[in-house]
Amino acid sequence: MLVRLIFVLLIVAIVVMVMRRVRVRGDVPRKRVNIDAKTVRCAHCQVYLPTHDAVARDGHHYCSPAHADQARHRP
Repeated sequence: MLVRLIFVLLIVAIVVMVMRRVRVRGDVPRKRVNIDAKTVRCAHCQVYLPTHDAVARDGHHYCSPAHADQARHRP
């Protein structure tokens, strides 16, 4: 009888410890990525992108060299 009680208490203690660990992991806030880059809009497709990724031609910003070339060939 005493062995069963000790065994049940041991099982309950293990379950409580596991539940606390799971709960603590869920409460940890995720790291937020802070992007300080300024954004510009592609003159061709109107997509916003960081300035450092943009292609600048003729005073306009483009998301890719292909869009810059297409804008150059437009009438």
